[in-house]
Amino acid sequence: MIDGFAILLSKHVERSTDEEQRPLLANKPNSAATETAPAGYGAIPPVGPGDPDDSDDEGGHTDDDKDIKERQAKRLEEEGGWLGYLKAFAVFVPYLFPKDDWMVMGALFVRLIHMLQERFLNLLTPRQLGIITNRLSEPNPTMPWKDIGLWVLYSYINSYAGLGIFDGIASMVITNSAYRRITLLAYEHVLGLSMDFHTSKDSGEVLKAVEQASSLNSLIEMVLFDVGPIFLDLVVAMYYVTSLFDAYMAFIILFMGAAYIAIGWYFTGLSQPKRRDYVEKQRTESSTVNETVHNWQTVAYFNRLAFEHSRYAANIINSINAQYAYYFRSMGGHAVQDLVTTFGFAGCCIFGMTQIVSGRKKVGNLVTLLMYWNTLTSPLHISSSLIDAERLLQLLNTKPTVSDQEGAKELVVKEGKVEFKEVEFAYDPRKPIIRNVSLQAEGGQTIAFVGETGGGKSTMLKLLFRFYDVTGGSIMIDGQDLRSVTQSSVREALGLVPQDPVLFNQTIRQNIRYARLEATDAEIEDACRAAAIHDDITGFPDKYESKVGERGVRLSGGQLQRIAIARVLLKNPKIVMLDEATSAIDSATEEQIQTAFRKLSKGRTTFVIAHRLSTIVDADQILVVEKGEIIERGSHQELLGVGGKYSELWTKQTAGHLSNANSKAPSKAPSVKGDKDTSTPLIDITPAEENSAKATGRSDDSDETVGKRR
Repeated sequence: MIDGFAILLSKHVERSTDEEQRPLLANKPNSAATETAPAGYGAIPPVGPGDPDDSDDEGGHTDDDKDIKERQAKRLEEEGGWLGYLKAFAVFVPYLFPKDDWMVMGALFVRLIHMLQERFLNLLTPRQLGIITNRLSEPNPTMPWKDIGLWVLYSYINSYAGLGIFDGIASMVITNSAYRRITLLAYEHVLGLSMDFHTSKDSGEVLKAVEQASSLNSLIEMVLFDVGPIFLDLVVAMYYVTSLFDAYMAFIILFMGAAYIAIGWYFTGLSQPKRRDYVEKQRTESSTVNETVHNWQTVAYFNRLAFEHSRYAANIINSINAQYAYYFRSMGGHAVQDLVTTFGFAGCCIFGMTQIVSGRKKVGNLVTLLMYWNTLTSPLHISSSLIDAERLLQLLNTKPTVSDQEGAKELVVKEGKVEFKEVEFAYDPRKPIIRNVSLQAEGGQTIAFVGETGGGKSTMLKLLFRFYDVTGGSIMIDGQDLRSVTQSSVREALGLVPQDPVLFNQTIRQNIRYARLEATDAEIEDACRAAAIHDDITGFPDKYESKVGERGVRLSGGQLQRIAIARVLLKNPKIVMLDEATSAIDSATEEQIQTAFRKLSKGRTTFVIAHRLSTIVDADQILVVEKGEIIERGSHQELLGVGGKYSELWTKQTAGHLSNANSKAPSKAPSVKGDKDTSTPLIDITPAEENSAKATGRSDDSDETVGKRR
């Protein structure tokens, strides 16, 4: 057991100051349990292909032995020793044994009764066999039927055919309850963490994190119903062995146990560099599979199947070689430990036999000792469960960077007025993203953000959604500081059409209803009609019951965006955000989306991020954002008159279309603001765009690139 703790402390002990930047847990490709040979106290855990002891959450850190030992000492100092370390797991006890669950408490009572009964039988069964042996060793022996009957009875009661079956049922009740409670706890906690946690973690790590409840339950049950009772058995056994023989026999057993643990401790530390290397290779192998499977289209586009095959094959070979290196070193420890137990067992037997030969002890005493030997060297494979349980503990100790204040109130939105007051923000303090931004949007107004990529436009919407808290200034909605209200109420009051909408692999109806779970089918269809997606849906074979595929891969980009709009329409928020929602689509689809946008923005405070400037010419305010600052603001005409950055962007987008404009009848591109119907544009510019381009002196053969079709 102590060796298991040593393994645990030899890994990922360097904690980052930012809890949410730590790797959650190491990838473990083969999660199936691997059968291993039994080991005793302090056993070095055997390593198989599916059990790399892959708990290195910081595979990229140095494997320098000196550094490892220093960090181990620091960890022990932080936790106040072993007892302080183990006490950290006490927070899970209420989830394992909830007082308000009578079924679990009843099962716990059954297990405790069985545990006490088992302690007596662990003593009585070997003792009874010793009595039988002594009876048979007497001169003119007779059949000891009574003693044999008691031995059979003790063995039966202590077996799974006896009272053990009730203990098994009780264990299943406790295990299932604990798994449900702790898994839900971890799941809820992960979803409640801030955006910087989710953007910095591999999705596979997060998924594995919520699956650690079984490991934690195994650990707690092992400590309560295996480790604890075994220590009790050891105390009783040591006393009884002394009475059977003498203190010398007890001394041999104690010396063997101490040597066994010391050897395990030493070889565990010796194998750490190899173990870390093995874990890192395993993680590389696993990440290669995940990355390739998720990007199979890219592999196909560039015909790189052979390349990926060879890359993965090389990773497998590296992992196997690292496993061999670790396995051989750890097996050296196993060999020495087995040598100690073998000589210890032989010493006990020889010592006992000499006392029997000399007539001081009976043969039955030695038989009792041999039966007790299994108790003295019972396997304690707790290191793996301990490692997995600590991962879950670390996850639950991870704190969100955005949290509700004590006594935070619900956000009440009436007009939908939004104010940014000297807002500052930085993901990294060394690199500010938003600098002294102030703006005011009255209820029902449309505010458009324009500017080059990376300027901070999307970050402003994330701040408004309170995915992050501002580092300076404040954001107000109807006079309420977002930091003083609950995150849940903020997100309930806002609606977002993201740049790349993502759907669940469920039906279209289920995905749209996700915006308002109590919505009726009629309301869903009305929202889809308003979003100009109803006709597309009814054209599918299964209509609203059509599965959309993982992340919505069965739908086109335009269909995804219109479904995202339908979701927001169904949610019916007072404040709406459109984040670059019309990129990379054709003009006909854009017309449908813009029509849906006009319906969505009507009567709502709307924030738009747009690269197609023609779509936001009617916005109440256009804010030009550059390097986190608002460098220009005003209406479309006002900004054109200034002749600044906005005018430059406008010219770039219009000049490249003049040749098409001269050969086709112009048609006004739809805008987000307003509620008027417009026909599908034949070209991508408006008359205003053409006149503005001519006024700037741009010729038809201008080589300025057009803004991407959205």
